[in-house]
Amino acid sequence: MDNKFHHTGVPYRSQWASPELNEGIIAGLIDPCDDPMWTLSGFSSEADYRFWARRICGIACLESILDFLSIPHGTRYEMLCEALSVGAYIKHGDNSVTGLIYRPFCNWVRVRFHLDISVFEDMPLSDIANEISPFCMALVSVSPEIRNPKTPNSRRGGHLVLIHGSDLDHIRFHNPSGVPPYQMDVSLPIKEAERFYARRGMLVSIPLRS
Repeated sequence: MDNKFHHTGVPYRSQWASPELNEGIIAGLIDPCDDPMWTLSGFSSEADYRFWARRICGIACLESILDFLSIPHGTRYEMLCEALSVGAYIKHGDNSVTGLIYRPFCNWVRVRFHLDISVFEDMPLSDIANEISPFCMALVSVSPEIRNPKTPNSRRGGHLVLIHGSDLDHIRFHNPSGVPPYQMDVSLPIKEAERFYARRGMLVSIPLRS
């Protein structure tokens, strides 16, 4: 892949504590709390960790950016609590969740972490690829089925991945719920990724690092 631009050294952050267990957790073969590392996420309740870990792809993507820029932040649980408090997620009485809701999420990121972030809608993936530069990454809405891009997909959207590199024909991204070899620094042709893509997401300005 001859990159137009590729941010190197962007940390991969999984939705679950140990990325190597993603495949087993997703397949239902492993209880997420069988991994003793789950407590490092800041959750004190196993039930809460099981419930939220599969829903916080956006926070995992944000954490990758914050760690890349050496911006301090709380635990995964603390970040979730902040996002809930500003309406970026809404948990309903029937245990359903609305979110990630882009605009309150962007407002929180601007105020809390001083990053310029904006919502985009109805943009071709090729246009988003053209936005990737030393000064920009993108959180894009795709189907979680992108973790197995060689198989047919049934929908678009519902999950966020972090695009941190691109050229004329490919995107390069981290997938917080990905499984090898489509987990971190994934290079996928834009034409192949398009069928998973919901044409919406967020652009994040990346300041120069000192």
